[in-house]
Amino acid sequence: MGIVVALAAGPGVCAEVGKLPAAVKRPVAFVRDVQPIFSGACYSCHGEKKQKNSYRLDQKAVALGGGDDGGDIVPGHSEKSRLIAYVAGLDTEKVMPPKGDKLTDEQIGVLRAWIDQGAVWPDSADLAKALDKADFWSFKPATKPAVPEVKNVGWGRTPIDRFILARLEREGLTPSAEADRRTLIRRVYFDLVGLPPSPDAVARFEKDGAADAYEKLVDGLLASPQYGERWARHWLDVVHFGETHGYDKDKVRNNAWPYRDYVIGAFNSDKPYSRFVQEQLAGDVLFPESPEGIVATGFIAAGPWDFVGHTELREGTTDKLIARSNDRDDMVMTAMSTFQSLTVHCARCHNHKFDPITQEDYYRLQAVFAGIDRGDRPFDVDENGRARAKMVAERKELDLRLKAAREALAKVGTPEVVELDKKIAELRPKVLAPVGSGPSSLGYHSAIVASRDAVKWVQVDLGESTALDQIFLVPAHVAYSGWPGPGFGFPVRYRVEVSEEESFAKPVVVMDRTEANVANPGDAPVSVKAVGIKGRYVRVTGTKLFERTMDWIFALGELVVFSDGKDVARGKTVTALDSIEADVSWHKTNLVDGLSVFSSVEKGHESDWISALASGREREELAEAEGKRRTLAEGAMDAGMRRDLNELPGRLAELDQRIGGMKPAQVVYAVVPLAAPRVINLLARGDVKQPREVMAAGTLEVFAKKEAAFALSSENEGLRRAGLAKWITDPKDLLTRRSIVNRVWQYHFGEGIVATPNDFGHMGSPPTHPELLDWLAYWFVENGESFKALHRMIMTSSVYRQSSAPNEKFAKIDGEDRLLWRMNRSRLDSECLHDAILSVSGKLDLKMGGPSVRQFFFKDDHSPVYDYARYDADDPAGFRRSIYRFIVRSVPDPFADALDCPDASLLTPRRNTTVTALQALALMNDQFAVRQYEHLAERVVKEAPGDLTGQIQLAYRLTLGRAATAEEVRLMVAFVGKNGLANGCRVLVNCNEFVFLD
Repeated sequence: MGIVVALAAGPGVCAEVGKLPAAVKRPVAFVRDVQPIFSGACYSCHGEKKQKNSYRLDQKAVALGGGDDGGDIVPGHSEKSRLIAYVAGLDTEKVMPPKGDKLTDEQIGVLRAWIDQGAVWPDSADLAKALDKADFWSFKPATKPAVPEVKNVGWGRTPIDRFILARLEREGLTPSAEADRRTLIRRVYFDLVGLPPSPDAVARFEKDGAADAYEKLVDGLLASPQYGERWARHWLDVVHFGETHGYDKDKVRNNAWPYRDYVIGAFNSDKPYSRFVQEQLAGDVLFPESPEGIVATGFIAAGPWDFVGHTELREGTTDKLIARSNDRDDMVMTAMSTFQSLTVHCARCHNHKFDPITQEDYYRLQAVFAGIDRGDRPFDVDENGRARAKMVAERKELDLRLKAAREALAKVGTPEVVELDKKIAELRPKVLAPVGSGPSSLGYHSAIVASRDAVKWVQVDLGESTALDQIFLVPAHVAYSGWPGPGFGFPVRYRVEVSEEESFAKPVVVMDRTEANVANPGDAPVSVKAVGIKGRYVRVTGTKLFERTMDWIFALGELVVFSDGKDVARGKTVTALDSIEADVSWHKTNLVDGLSVFSSVEKGHESDWISALASGREREELAEAEGKRRTLAEGAMDAGMRRDLNELPGRLAELDQRIGGMKPAQVVYAVVPLAAPRVINLLARGDVKQPREVMAAGTLEVFAKKEAAFALSSENEGLRRAGLAKWITDPKDLLTRRSIVNRVWQYHFGEGIVATPNDFGHMGSPPTHPELLDWLAYWFVENGESFKALHRMIMTSSVYRQSSAPNEKFAKIDGEDRLLWRMNRSRLDSECLHDAILSVSGKLDLKMGGPSVRQFFFKDDHSPVYDYARYDADDPAGFRRSIYRFIVRSVPDPFADALDCPDASLLTPRRNTTVTALQALALMNDQFAVRQYEHLAERVVKEAPGDLTGQIQLAYRLTLGRAATAEEVRLMVAFVGKNGLANGCRVLVNCNEFVFLD
């Protein structure tokens, strides 16, 4: 019926203007306020790919000129603009947008205000006039530039210097003088190993007259194992590594640390960057012979993970879908921001507003990660692993053969077998009633562990000593990662015991199936005879657990205990060694709530149920019919399959025993492959409730012409990740190398050639020295992608060796020193300060690797407790380097937090550096710092006994790397005499000379 209001005064005039939402009362900008509304709600019908009524809202001329009807936007008159009538729903036939969420009153008010204010649309925001998004330095192939000519040919040691000097000369600037040797050695030590040089090292370097003394210093530190610890910390910032999950229930990740050790080892071994990238994305696929292949995939799992969303929410719910989508978004963001310096994740809800990245690109990348979850995954580091892998592969092959034989057995259809199948079908319902377990109460679920041989138990307190008749173990029923549902979590070996004591000091074993593996019972309850047994507690102990996905659990749907025809366990107290408590699904109380018991049993008729289950006649008939059927069916099969049916179960049990007897594998929190990738849809507006076309795995179309482009549609999830890894590390892809050399440059100079290391797109900072960036990227590839070679090239340059002294004249031209006419002064970061304090106090423990140190009191509760105030500052474990500090996402270490240690839930390509009173208070009064000042005082007394002046001089050399002046000695003697030597040491560590690096 068209517009339901009169259009009296000309096209588009609304007689019922009063029904429109009011225009907002503020200035409205097109790019900031209007374009996001058009992009999010209108472009799907009126954009680049589709133009209903020949109308577009992505091009200024068409939008303001109007569609087929005209008058869509009338500058100065929102009440005359058909666009407003459409989005406000005043036209019943042209409602915009036709599907999905309608515009809010606020959004309509913004559009009205924009039109009323003149519909100002800058040409720079007109997509028809704007430059091609792909016509931008980072999206175009790099070319290796020539090293520039300079006027001052006498300055500079490496090609880097000529690039820097050429730009300085163009701007009328000159480089600074070289820093003194004490400054240089402190700079090099903290840059490469994150520790201060010893007084002896400073003295030796200052006296070394060799022409290559500086180069030898750099090479020696690059060879130090502490180098890997320092540079691993930078990498862990970039990938937001943490050792708790984050989100609401910030649970501990006990096995995240092997990934940290992998990164340290990769830097120390100078692993080529392409190999480093490939291992972290798909090492388990590309390098299956290497244990590092699995450990390195901790990169993908490094970020936060929603424990509630993934563990406690039911399958099929909207919140579950959101949790999984968020998880894949983190993986895409981490991979593409880290390796390509692109903000691909900005295309989750709409095409990237600034860069040539589409929603299709984004969801193709989500599909790359659609076949994995995060979790504990075993790996081996020695021959034990190869032997285990060989047996696991053999077991998988035999298992497939046995499955095929059993399927063939079930399909045999001779007349005699068909008759027996009918009889079996009649008997089974009488013996095994169907399970009525619903998704709201799945039962009990143990904590997830890394070994099948871990012991788990759950028990029920009947309230008083009771004479028992029979016990039933009702399996849980849930489909999970390829498991069909029946018998989920049921242990491979177990025992059932009854006891009068809660501790089970003197148990009565009523069923023992711990000597050999037992078949999964599916949905059939396991009957345990207990006639004549009396006790208060019933316990089920799993001694060989159920394999989930490369990890192991014990789950049970219901524990039923009959006494005198009644279930005496119903509603009683349940305890367990450990338990996942997800109230609506898994919970200890769900084990005895009756909801997993057979649906055919009405309350009050449990005695009928037990009689049916325990009926000897029907059970004997069923067993006889099944045995006869098997004999006849086997006779109709070929000899090879008969042999498999009879021999393979024994061979599989033998393999299980041999594998189970091996030394347990190590475990890392990393990628856990699924049985098959999940289906990924493009989501309109990023909304899981608006799925559109199914997306095949793939990469960015803007780079589709690269020779390494490939199809990523494989159903094998590993091939998807492997394909992405090879695509990113294609030797011709200089963007990957531009990204990493820029990061290394940043950590040496305080700022990258591109100041936004995670964003090389249109909204990032342009490179200050684009030719140098490309030259370094080429040089990096040509020199084996060696980090150590890159450090050496940068650190032996004259630009790196400059003094940080100020120059007022130059500061007026380049106040931020982006052109590097001097070295940038920097404050030591949190870890360097922590480790430097330990180093000068003499307490630093250089032990490498292994589980992280928990420098807090910990209680694993519904929401875990992390209390740093209750940690003993003198615990020797706390003297290790800060790289080995356990990183909690929700409750950061107060000392580290005050010193700008980043939030581990966020990607941190560049740390904030602040100078605050809180930092001074932390360095003065934190219990860790105070105890180290006391230890430093004890050290100088021990090493310079009896001489206060000598002790003060030693304290200066240890902390500041130089001798104290006569005036400093005089002042410090007076201060120490009044306040004690420990407070004198406190003053020195709080000096700018200690805290800052020139």
